[in-house]
Amino acid sequence: MTAAAIRLSGLHKTYKGNQTALAGVDLEVPQGAFHGLLGPNGAGKSTLIGLMTGLVRIETGSVALFGHDLARDPVAAKRHVGLVPQEVNFNSFEPIIETMVGQAMYYGVPRKRAGERAHQALARVGLEERAKRKPWGLSGGMKRRLMLARALVHEPRLLILDEPTAGLDVAARRDTWELLQELNANGTTILMSSHYLEEMRDLCETVAVLNEGRLIANDTPSELFGDDSASGTGSKSLESRFLAMVSKDSEAKEVSE
Repeated sequence: MTAAAIRLSGLHKTYKGNQTALAGVDLEVPQGAFHGLLGPNGAGKSTLIGLMTGLVRIETGSVALFGHDLARDPVAAKRHVGLVPQEVNFNSFEPIIETMVGQAMYYGVPRKRAGERAHQALARVGLEERAKRKPWGLSGGMKRRLMLARALVHEPRLLILDEPTAGLDVAARRDTWELLQELNANGTTILMSSHYLEEMRDLCETVAVLNEGRLIANDTPSELFGDDSASGTGSKSLESRFLAMVSKDSEAKEVSE
């Protein structure tokens, strides 16, 4: 039996002040899937991504990536994972090509091959001509594209994205969508967090919905939003369905308490 790309079991996380970020999340993402992660601000999406990538300490529960337990064997678990975080976090005064090569070498790619992969990844996001420049002069959208290229440089089997198209113009968003669809079609598993409901509907096979640290739904976009929310329908219908789902869950939680 093929191990799931992601298997989360009983994840809890509480921050200072007894603030609950996650309250027992179980989730499985099959290899080759394009899975969405949706929820209002503060629902726990970024915490969940942090736990999956080792950036946030696991409190209770477990994370397994391609069958490797993150706590017991972090190197094997993270070897094939590429992350595009929500915040820009590269050195703005290091040439872009050096940032890319360093990232590839961090994952064990030899320097010569790392240089080749760096140029290939930059070309895929339209930044190859800027390879020798420093990223401090890039626009916000170009920085987002550089973050994606950096995540791809070691050719990961699993790509985790936290708001990857935030700040991109319409054309750049569409280019990013096409790249992600191409990667997924070629076998890359994708887990994407986004506030753009159209992205969830048009790109994802399945969408996991978080609310107040709990997984309240995990289903196809048509099941979550209705068959009449097909591509081309206005975003207001999607928004109203999503808000109704979250509101209903919050009200049910209040009653149970």
